[in-house]
Amino acid sequence: MTESQPQYKKVIEYILSEIDSGHLKQGDRMPSEMELAEKFSLSRQTIRHATGELEKNKVITRIRGSGSYVGDVNQPKRNPRYMSVAVMLTYVDNYIFPPVLQGISDTLNSRGYSMRMSFTDNDIEKERNTLRKIIEKDNIDALIAEPSKSALPNPNMKYYRILEKRGIPVLFINSAYPVLDIPCIRLDDENIGYEAVKYLIQMGHRDIAAIFHCEDLQGSRRFAGYDRALRDHDIVPDPKKVIWLDTESVANVEPLIDYILGRIKGATAIFTYNDEVACQLIWGLDARGIRVPDDFSIISVDDAEIAQNVKPALTTFPHPKRRLGEIAAENIIAKIENPQASGDHLFLPKIIVRDSVKNINTED
Repeated sequence: MTESQPQYKKVIEYILSEIDSGHLKQGDRMPSEMELAEKFSLSRQTIRHATGELEKNKVITRIRGSGSYVGDVNQPKRNPRYMSVAVMLTYVDNYIFPPVLQGISDTLNSRGYSMRMSFTDNDIEKERNTLRKIIEKDNIDALIAEPSKSALPNPNMKYYRILEKRGIPVLFINSAYPVLDIPCIRLDDENIGYEAVKYLIQMGHRDIAAIFHCEDLQGSRRFAGYDRALRDHDIVPDPKKVIWLDTESVANVEPLIDYILGRIKGATAIFTYNDEVACQLIWGLDARGIRVPDDFSIISVDDAEIAQNVKPALTTFPHPKRRLGEIAAENIIAKIENPQASGDHLFLPKIIVRDSVKNINTED
């Protein structure tokens, strides 16, 4: 905000940014006039001017004797028919999903909802069968789903559109199908890729390889951040040092270690798709006498328990896991009660620095 701008606009900008970031969601009660006045050291009259502008533009609703709320809370609240939410995830035993599922379950149960679980194993046919059963039974109020192989063409879009036509809210987690206008709760994958590479560059690395998942949109987004970070630092990406793995290869990297080493020859560091890939790579390198980080640096994503216990402990970007599940449940309930609720939420990158990246700036 410039010096010449009225003070009330500072408050408007703050509230809009809180809504955009997901810190304030549809139906949330806003801070009181007194709280905002104290925060910005402004008069309550100035705060009232700001909230008046937001109300005029239908960003918030002011209710006498109650306070101000995000969105149009005067709309009639929809009542759920079954008090039941279907949850369709890709895996049951992956290290990410137990805490995600616990967050969803605890939050739904606290609001009186039951949960109906299914798993697709990241398989399009299993996703199709699950969606068809949900549609045939027609006994849920909403669906929380993780897409299967979201980066690939998928014939199941018609089933999501059927749910939409029936007024059954759908919320994606971790990724979403680009052809569908359905809200999603996920990591800011592109900026994670960018920040990971930027950190490696700050530690002196310029020849940086990468491993990505070719079937999930998270891989494509993380590659976009990787590529952008290199170019922003005047480094020309080498396509031979970018390796794309499918679902089966991500789960079993060991047979590919020698192939990977041949591809990334000359690189001093690598950004891996997730901690599962990173740990398998550390073990494979160690078996071949290549030490991390003395000989080679690795940075990853997820902050799984294994990332803390592997030697050396991984520098990584955390997946919010349980918190993602809690927000998914909160937002799907909001959409059940009010179809106009947003549902979207983006978790911003925050690095956890451990021991798997070497600072080579000090080397001769």
